[in-house]
Amino acid sequence: MIGLSISGGGAKIGFAIGVLEVMEEKGIKPNVVYGISAGSLCTAALCYENVQYLKKQMLSIRKRSDALVPKQFMAFITQIFGGKVDGLYGMSRMRKKLDAMSGENSKLLGVVGYVELMEGKIEYVKSTKVSKKDFLDAVQASCSIPFFMETLRFGKNDIRVDGGVIDVLPLKPIFKEIKDKKDEKNEIHVIGLSPLKISPSKDPIKRKIVDVTKRSIGILVNEIYKNDFELAKNVNKDIKKGISRSDKIFVPLYPYFPDCDICDGLDFRTETIEYGIKVGREKAEEVLKEYPSR
Repeated sequence: MIGLSISGGGAKIGFAIGVLEVMEEKGIKPNVVYGISAGSLCTAALCYENVQYLKKQMLSIRKRSDALVPKQFMAFITQIFGGKVDGLYGMSRMRKKLDAMSGENSKLLGVVGYVELMEGKIEYVKSTKVSKKDFLDAVQASCSIPFFMETLRFGKNDIRVDGGVIDVLPLKPIFKEIKDKKDEKNEIHVIGLSPLKISPSKDPIKRKIVDVTKRSIGILVNEIYKNDFELAKNVNKDIKKGISRSDKIFVPLYPYFPDCDICDGLDFRTETIEYGIKVGREKAEEVLKEYPSR
């Protein structure tokens, strides 16, 4: 079984598109895809369309407002007088791009995660278990970065936000998924949209709430992300050495991480996406240089 785990990263999604293109060209077809946040957009495209559809949609974005609806003023008003806007941006324009996907039935097992805010726990939704609309609701929720994006709400008690709050790189659940399938040959391709080591900020961090928040979240997410990947590698090392891990199995990992930060996570410009695709393709060619032919 071929598994694919794709992290969050916002506008850094171009990197994932580049990796996925090369994987497709080499005939690597995943059976199961787990995605969080931006990774959930990739998952939806693989379930209901294809990589080229995702690429076309992302390259059609010329500026941030083509994908996200600015709501800063209404968010400010809501904090003072009350209202319904609880994020700086709305996702209705991105959702239209998702709803335009032609497939009705999922072509593979796609799984995306969002956090149920009231319960404080992550929910993983499988494309083969729910309707397309419900799955795309989960994708939208998975992308809803707190403070930046509006939450997805159903009534008073069902409030959904970005799955990356708990699981930015969904490796643990995909390991379990593959273990439960009990196939003889397994592998997991891990696409991370940020480097494993946080890069120093190139520009001074201004005295703006948004700038400080973005940098702080980036550092926090990177630490969680790095720890999850290192844990997966260490499990494989232990099993290879003969150390008993009865609840785990050895699964070859193919990691794709950029060597440095590609862009700001909200920088949805065409040139940014194109650059991410280029870097993703280069990294995939490097990782798959000696990949066994199929």
